[in-house]
Amino acid sequence: MYNCKDSINLLLEFLDGEMSPEDAQHLREHLRGCSPCVDFLRTYRATPGLCKKALAAKMPKEVSEKLTEFLRSKIKSAS
Repeated sequence: MYNCKDSINLLLEFLDGEMSPEDAQHLREHLRGCSPCVDFLRTYRATPGLCKKALAAKMPKEVSEKLTEFLRSKIKSAS
């Protein structure tokens, strides 16, 4: 059976279905008894969707203008 560090390092392989059935079973056994790793797995699975949602959000015009002004002033002072 895996420990927490092993489990976290193997999550991508597990989720992509690239893990041997025996190794996947060992990971499942660890997850059954480890709520912190289950929470990490849940967060890991949710991350791509949260990133897409964040990237789809529009920046308010006022914030965009202030950011542009700030960056231009930094570029100008660095020249």
